[in-house]
Amino acid sequence: MNDQLKKVCVICFFSFQVSAFRERRALALSLNDTKTAVDELHNLLNVLVAVVIVISWLIILRIPITHFLVFISSQILLVVFIFGNTCKTVFEAIIFLFVMHPYDVGDRCEVDGVQMVVDEMNLLTTVFLKFDNQKIIGPIPNKATLGGLILKKAT
Repeated sequence: MNDQLKKVCVICFFSFQVSAFRERRALALSLNDTKTAVDELHNLLNVLVAVVIVISWLIILRIPITHFLVFISSQILLVVFIFGNTCKTVFEAIIFLFVMHPYDVGDRCEVDGVQMVVDEMNLLTTVFLKFDNQKIIGPIPNKATLGGLILKKAT
């Protein structure tokens, strides 16, 4: 009786290995996808920090840049009016991906009555794969899925 307790059932061991492999694969896909979105956010913040460093450097060196900064600030105000909606969309996408985080790569979802699998997540878009292995050609913007109903299937 004691020998029987020590033996591991082959089917149980195989089932454990398969489930561990699936979990590892899902985790790897999720981390890869998060890395892509974080890299895009990192590049955006690098540009912003570089501009601040250059302006700080010019002020520390006492280079007269007051007129230049007034000119640049008026241009920035113009750009804000032109690209304000884009900045709003990027901010909403950041909140959607990193705060709400409704799904990961590999999750089965139902968006607007269509069942799909999340194939790729970027900062502004999500690419879905339909169950008949058709990839959505135009990536669905995160702003569209933010306002819509997303049903995440339990796996």
